[in-house]
Amino acid sequence: MKVQHWKIAALAVMMAVLTWYLVTGRDLVETWVEFPLEIINPPQGMIIQDGMISKVSVRLRGPKGLIRSLDTKKVAYSLDTGHLVVGNNPVTIVPENLGLGSALEVVEISPSHINLVMDMFVKKRVRVVPSWEGDLHRDYTLKKKYSEPDEVTLRGPASVLKKIEQVRTQRIMLDTDSPGNWRGEVPLQLPDTVESNPGLVSVGLDFAVRSGKMWVKVPLYILGPDDVDFAASQNYVRLLVEGPKPFFRKKGFRDEITASIDLNATIPVGDNVVPYEVTLPRGCSVTKRKPEAITVTIARQEP
Repeated sequence: MKVQHWKIAALAVMMAVLTWYLVTGRDLVETWVEFPLEIINPPQGMIIQDGMISKVSVRLRGPKGLIRSLDTKKVAYSLDTGHLVVGNNPVTIVPENLGLGSALEVVEISPSHINLVMDMFVKKRVRVVPSWEGDLHRDYTLKKKYSEPDEVTLRGPASVLKKIEQVRTQRIMLDTDSPGNWRGEVPLQLPDTVESNPGLVSVGLDFAVRSGKMWVKVPLYILGPDDVDFAASQNYVRLLVEGPKPFFRKKGFRDEITASIDLNATIPVGDNVVPYEVTLPRGCSVTKRKPEAITVTIARQEP
């Protein structure tokens, strides 16, 4: 007897569930549902430049159960673009392209019209210009900049590419107080509708220190044997020194420049025109001397 009651209870539950499904499934509802938009038959050699949408919103009316069971991941609005031409193409969004069947009524679609702007999809070869950012210190200059490759192939809408004669790299941030030579892989600055092959280029930036010239007065040092008395026509010289500009800004830079004469034991008694030697820091040179040589008067001591 208990077993029979259990069967009756189970049957009642099943009937209740079935009744609920039939009632709710037949209830008519109206709601907005979004469907993705897919392109079919894309025209060869052309690209949609403007007006493209990713989805359509559809106001549906139909049985609640059927609407709830819709899988919008499997149902899409199919847009045939095989007939489109270059320029403006007004397109009407129609319910038939959803393929929902007669059980569901399409009350409204948003947007109901779109305008697709088509353009030719072309290639173009352009020059690459390395680009960097920063206020370069006055003592430095950009000696050379280059990219490898120095040209790239762009692909995109013809109306966009015809305005592009060269393409710049993304800006390179540098330490502009004391920049050294820079090497690295850098992407390009491109419009959203344009792609490049290759997308990255190798960039090199070579910086150099600016050079300057300055007349510098330095003392003249004379070294000689103990048994030689000598007198020089002057105890200093003037040098036109060329070197890196930062060197001339250093405090005490003159102390790093020396002029000297080393007298040997064979130098004759009397007046002698003797050249002098100049010692300079690395990277510096002398372009002029005043005077070119020094007159040294020699007198030997009697033993």
